[in-house]
Amino acid sequence: MTLSILMLSWEFPPFKVGGLAAHVFDLSKVLVKKGYEVHVVTCSFPGTKEYEMVDGVHVHRFDAYAIPAPEFLQWDLNMNLLMEIKSIEIINKFSIDILHAHDWLVASAAIGLKHLFRKPLLATIHSLERGRRSGLFNDGQMMLDQIENLLIQESWHTIVCSQYMQSICHFSFIFPNDKMTIIPNGVRFNDFSIELSSKEKQIHHKKYAQENEQIVGYIGRLVPEKGVNVLLGAVTNVLKAKPNTKFVIAGEGWHRNELEGISKELQIEDKVLFTGYLSEEDFLPYFNVTDILVVPSTYEPFGIVALEGMATRTPIIVSDVGGLSEIVDHKWTGFKVPPDNSDAMAEAIIELLENNDLRKRIIKNAEEKLTHVYDWTIIADQTIKIYERIFDEWNAHSWKTKADVKKYKQRAKKK
Repeated sequence: MTLSILMLSWEFPPFKVGGLAAHVFDLSKVLVKKGYEVHVVTCSFPGTKEYEMVDGVHVHRFDAYAIPAPEFLQWDLNMNLLMEIKSIEIINKFSIDILHAHDWLVASAAIGLKHLFRKPLLATIHSLERGRRSGLFNDGQMMLDQIENLLIQESWHTIVCSQYMQSICHFSFIFPNDKMTIIPNGVRFNDFSIELSSKEKQIHHKKYAQENEQIVGYIGRLVPEKGVNVLLGAVTNVLKAKPNTKFVIAGEGWHRNELEGISKELQIEDKVLFTGYLSEEDFLPYFNVTDILVVPSTYEPFGIVALEGMATRTPIIVSDVGGLSEIVDHKWTGFKVPPDNSDAMAEAIIELLENNDLRKRIIKNAEEKLTHVYDWTIIADQTIKIYERIFDEWNAHSWKTKADVKKYKQRAKKK
């Protein structure tokens, strides 16, 4: 049976904050190719339509700022109310079989819709507050932690992106492992594996560094758990061995001012460039002119940027934490270094910059792993198995509306 899925996600291209937007977009597109009907309910963004079809995906947007809010948590509460109203309209108009929620930001709307329509709810947990903050230290953090807990407990089934995330959910929320499935993130290898011409490479390289400088890059949000301060701490040691190196920090976040302050304090500001948010046209070329991509996170449930680096044939160095530990095989598909260790980071950067044969071998091995493990077709097939499983369990259960009992009986007769 081909099922109809309603996905709830606060971010969706062109609105992108982290890896969640790319995950929902890429998964939705492949599901459509496999015959599924997918509706995504998400926040509006300047220049986008309230409703449009994107590569076969029904995208429904609503004004998430229609109700004024003094701060983010209040905004999220209002956003969930507006998302639920929009979703009710869609469920009443279309035949929806499964609700699929992505992270705590849409938990309230997802749980409300589940009980209102008695539909099976699947949750994908991309990250957890207790991991992002290395603990829970105030009421705000404890509130988010319990919202995450509630979403997991209310779900018919839960998808997590790594063994690391499964263990946190299991031990922190006393949640049974048989109600969780590990399905990793993926990467659009064919889209990312572009190769620039020599002239194009030269043009884009000039945006970030001198002609004779090698680039060590970072791309992502500038927040403490991303560990950019650890990379900055490695700069001085790297420059002693490889003075023609430029460190390029791409991305935005509230931690940027502090990071720029660290750069000045270490007197390395002439060798460190903060680019801000990269445009769509600069995103892939940036990877292509980067000699090494560093993912220095102190917490990372998965680390989709590592896959993007691998797909663009950029050697990667990652912190040996969370999902990153599962993506990278040390000195085979990349380098792993102890977290929060600038000296180890510097040693890895120097070794990769100096050993061209090792770089080539890592690139080749990474490409092979991507195509066998992190291809979106494989990931979509794994997700479809979960959809079919929870739908069959729900359909055999009495927990449904009278209208759905009648509808699915008629479907069964047609089969």
